[in-house]
Amino acid sequence: MSAYYDLFESPDVQHTGEPQPLYARFVPKGTMGQEEFIDRVHRFTGISHSLLQGAMKAFTDELRDSLANGWTVEFGELGYFTPSLNSRRVMDKKELRSTSVSLRGLNFRLSKQFFRELNGKISFERRPAQEASSNASRVLSKAECLRLLQEYLQKYPCINRAQYSQLTGRSRKQAIVELNDFILEGVLAKHGMGKTVVYIMG
Repeated sequence: MSAYYDLFESPDVQHTGEPQPLYARFVPKGTMGQEEFIDRVHRFTGISHSLLQGAMKAFTDELRDSLANGWTVEFGELGYFTPSLNSRRVMDKKELRSTSVSLRGLNFRLSKQFFRELNGKISFERRPAQEASSNASRVLSKAECLRLLQEYLQKYPCINRAQYSQLTGRSRKQAIVELNDFILEGVLAKHGMGKTVVYIMG
């Protein structure tokens, strides 16, 4: 698997009207929700969903509280979080009071180790032309969803509901109905229970 990039024209900041140089920009394949992320960690580690969900909640709560108390926080091997601030510009320090300073967001600084590991694993390919017109712009037919599903299961041993939703653009309810249809048709087989359910070729 690889990550997608595409080429985009640089902004014409001088308003020349002439073609501008192209630059590569990361193009996401979608957004992995927290539930799917936890599913993946669970599959690779065997740690229970409830324990992972509790740990994630505890980490984010402690991150929030530590930032609120004025700390820069190192988040595992990932990197460092620091609050960024909003304020009006002044010429004299006495012109600005604390009530005029507010939170703008968070700055994140990636750790060198995580960068090296990610850089060693990631590879890029130009986004295929058919991907450029996103599936979100039209509703895929059930046959098209089946084709995408079969292509996916040729590369990977199984798929879960969240992955099928991401692959096809189906809602959670639509995905469950469609996956159950495929089971009845003999296309898929279902393994596991509850949040550990996965689907394989029937």
